[in-house]
Amino acid sequence: MKHLTMEEIVVTDTAVTDPAATVVGVKTIEKGRSTTIPDVLENEAGIDISRKALVGDTGDTLKIRGLSGNRIMLNIDGRSVNAAGVQGGYFVDWSTIPLDNIEKVEVIYGGGSVKYGNNAGGGVINVITKKPTEKPTVSMYGNFGAGDHISDMQNYRVTHTYKVGPIGYSIAGSYQHADEYLWNNDYEAKNIAAKLYVDMPFRGEMTLGMQYTDVDRGFALSNRLSSKINDPNYDVKRNDAYPLSSGDSFSPGAGNVTTAGPGANWNKTKYLLDFGYKQPIGTALVEFKAYKNHEDRHEKNYSANWINSSYSNGKLVLDRTVKSDRSYGGSLELFVPIRDHEIAIGAERKIIATGGQDVDYVDTAYGVKGTVADSNGDSAHMWGIYLQDSWSVTDSFLLTPGVRYDLYKGPTSEGGQLEDYGVSFSLTGTYKLTDSDVVTASVYRKYLTPSAPDAAWWSDGYGQYYTKELKLERNNAIEMAYQHSFSPKDYLKLSAYHYMIDDYISRFSRTDGRGCYNIDRVRLTGVSLEGATEPLPWVALRGNVTYQKSKKKGDSMDPAQVSDELEYLPEWKGNAGVDFRLPYAATFSVKERVVGITKTVQSYTEKGTTTYKRLQLSPHATTDIELRVPVTQHGELSVYCENLLDHHYQERYGYALPGRIVGASAKVSF
Repeated sequence: MKHLTMEEIVVTDTAVTDPAATVVGVKTIEKGRSTTIPDVLENEAGIDISRKALVGDTGDTLKIRGLSGNRIMLNIDGRSVNAAGVQGGYFVDWSTIPLDNIEKVEVIYGGGSVKYGNNAGGGVINVITKKPTEKPTVSMYGNFGAGDHISDMQNYRVTHTYKVGPIGYSIAGSYQHADEYLWNNDYEAKNIAAKLYVDMPFRGEMTLGMQYTDVDRGFALSNRLSSKINDPNYDVKRNDAYPLSSGDSFSPGAGNVTTAGPGANWNKTKYLLDFGYKQPIGTALVEFKAYKNHEDRHEKNYSANWINSSYSNGKLVLDRTVKSDRSYGGSLELFVPIRDHEIAIGAERKIIATGGQDVDYVDTAYGVKGTVADSNGDSAHMWGIYLQDSWSVTDSFLLTPGVRYDLYKGPTSEGGQLEDYGVSFSLTGTYKLTDSDVVTASVYRKYLTPSAPDAAWWSDGYGQYYTKELKLERNNAIEMAYQHSFSPKDYLKLSAYHYMIDDYISRFSRTDGRGCYNIDRVRLTGVSLEGATEPLPWVALRGNVTYQKSKKKGDSMDPAQVSDELEYLPEWKGNAGVDFRLPYAATFSVKERVVGITKTVQSYTEKGTTTYKRLQLSPHATTDIELRVPVTQHGELSVYCENLLDHHYQERYGYALPGRIVGASAKVSF
């Protein structure tokens, strides 16, 4: 027996379930145009997506129960791949996590497990790759799509796994490309990953892994005659060839030189290196992991005549290399079964490090705020230890208590050095009422440590906006879940949560500066109902609906209380899908996604005064269809249409998303 709040729901082409965290299998990953993990998870209960662009958005696009960015831990085979997040807050750049060689994706909602540490308050996403077997496997996949103002969207993947005697390996590669939809926002990514598995003496296993990603991304230009939301020209296009949309800028903002002009782009290269060792000792298991990140962004910006009228379009104004991630760390865990107990003990050490930046050229005459110059990197140090016990009290009752200690030491800055610690705890119980009914309840306290950008922004605003130190965020949470299984393929699950977050960490950026501070209190409450059924042998139905509400109090940076809610959190959202099994093993799928009103706060500056306005995005609904047909024993062809009704909508205020997209894909596996 496992906890409903921590287990797995298997989502495949048929409605097969096993209560727990959501698991998305490879068949779902390869549906439609999916190129990133947010694409795969957007139809899951409790998941919210807010993208500026359909392909290549490197920003903070995914929320789990209203929490995002540095509150979500992303692991690949148990190895954390969260970035340092400096100069842009790119904690999880989903564009650099391709869907190569993936067996399944697990989503753990909330922070109820003490195993996961300082940045897992919102949840955990575990990407699990395929392990090699003694039978060699090869898989090739290709996808091509086009649509509203997008003439070319490509996605290709190839994987190979094999094990010979004690040595196994997996190799995967992918290529993605998308023409610009927003002005100048084209995208291209190449990825290669390799992993070596070695059987060691005494049933041990050693793993060595490497992933390399190369991403070229064009920065969207503002296609508005005015950037002020109160100006009538805000809704007038500058270039009729592209949709009306706001633009991008390089981070941190430094005036004109970081505002995207024609040709603005970056090339991001990223290496992920990891080592692992598992060693059984009797009935116990010891596991050690170590990792190293290395990421650079080569950024170039060019002049725009409408930004500085004394310049023509296309002159180089900024050329720099941002050494955005040099993080490394490791963990040691021991798992020991003792009669009715499964004891887990672990310790981890993280150094969240950056390398600063090298500025090759900056045109100060074009317009610069502050200083754009070479800089050295810095680092934050984190230590964590945990103890967790899964106790099978009876055959029908599972109790899991846990405790965790986290110590945080930030970089030294003008505001001083941030240093703090937190003791998290959790207690989760699951009771099997009948063979068909299971209920789980969980209470916990979870601490969140500041990220590297949090510490840097806090230092930048210290003395100007506030004089308080940045505290650890604390979430006192209650979660409950109940599931009734009518049959192995028919179930209903009701989940609810209430988060009482004190000292909520929040960043802001204004025309006169930026900062990071604690909001006194944030409350998040949500309920979701999900289920699946097969009423007929040739029909499978699935769906979910989510209600969620946020409330904040004591926001010192919003004294006028323009908003008492968190941004981009719709109160209502729902998803529904149906799969029809057709002759010759073909399937036809229909999927509907509905998102309610979403609110945000935008600002504009006029005559030295900054005004903030509470705005909202209209509700939207999208319908996707797909036909999949097997071709021989080893192949499959599919055709699909996303946003069938050509509905134009926004997930991020000011950024238009495309309408109807039509495409086809092919897969061969042997």
